[in-house]
Amino acid sequence: MRVAESSSFGYLNGSSSIQKAEMNRPNFFSIPLVVALTGILSAQNPPTSSTSTLTDVVPGLAAVGNHAAPLPYDPLLDPPPLPKKRVTLIGGTVTKLNSVQDEMTVRPFGNGKQMHIVFDTRTSFVRNGAPAQQRDLHQGDRIYLDTMLNGTQIFAKKIWIQAEAPTGDGRGQVVDYDTRAGLLTVRDELSQQPARFRLTPTTVVKDGTQTKPASELAPGTLVSLTFGPQQDRYGTVREISVLARPGTAYSFFGKITFLDLSNRVIAIDNNADGKNYEIHLEDVPQGSLRTLRQGSEVGISAVFDGHEYVASSIAAAAPKASTDQDQDK
Repeated sequence: MRVAESSSFGYLNGSSSIQKAEMNRPNFFSIPLVVALTGILSAQNPPTSSTSTLTDVVPGLAAVGNHAAPLPYDPLLDPPPLPKKRVTLIGGTVTKLNSVQDEMTVRPFGNGKQMHIVFDTRTSFVRNGAPAQQRDLHQGDRIYLDTMLNGTQIFAKKIWIQAEAPTGDGRGQVVDYDTRAGLLTVRDELSQQPARFRLTPTTVVKDGTQTKPASELAPGTLVSLTFGPQQDRYGTVREISVLARPGTAYSFFGKITFLDLSNRVIAIDNNADGKNYEIHLEDVPQGSLRTLRQGSEVGISAVFDGHEYVASSIAAAAPKASTDQDQDK
């Protein structure tokens, strides 16, 4: 019986030891379950880190679904599309051109005020009705432009280059006359750029009421001219009128439209031809200038020196005598 008890006691003790061992043994089967649950919870709560996306790094890409679609231009190399604004057409002459900075100065036709205009790869060029390039634009060209305000700058959206010599009339100063080639170079009054014209045997040169040979068109002479269609790249001159020759004295009579005694400059509307002339008063005695007033009529004798009119004498017009009819009024 003792043996049985001892055996039974030993079994019970052994069973108890096994149960304790099982309680103290780590449960390896529960670890994969915890990991799986952690992964599921992580998928439901995405990380809130500040990691940059592709569209954040490259502004030229726009997210579409799960992909990035490129913009119609390269934001790193190309300028952005032009804003949709009102376009204004102007015409003028290119007086300054900077092809490196993509900018130019244009003097509009019939207006002495110059305009600063910019252009770039978004600008289209047309020459003789065909697409052209920026290199086809030159200083002195007569052009037409579609312009718009882009920020604070006037931007040329489209430029038409007038390739052929125009027909019409103009004024300027003779720079040179090549008698052998029959080419007359005149500095345009508006653009201050030289332009060449061809003289033919039918070209008429007038100096007042007299007809003069073209050989008398000395440098510095002020002229007005009418020209016709292009011939061998140059407009053909029909008629030339001499306005002033260097060293020649001229008489003016009319109303004073501008007076600056500090700089000794006066401007008058000449009654003879209806044109306004600027005359310098360096050689006129100071006493002769005291009675001058804007709006009064004067007579001036001046010499053209090749650059400007210099007055040699000036006199105020005598007041009109009142008539009996004026007194009755």
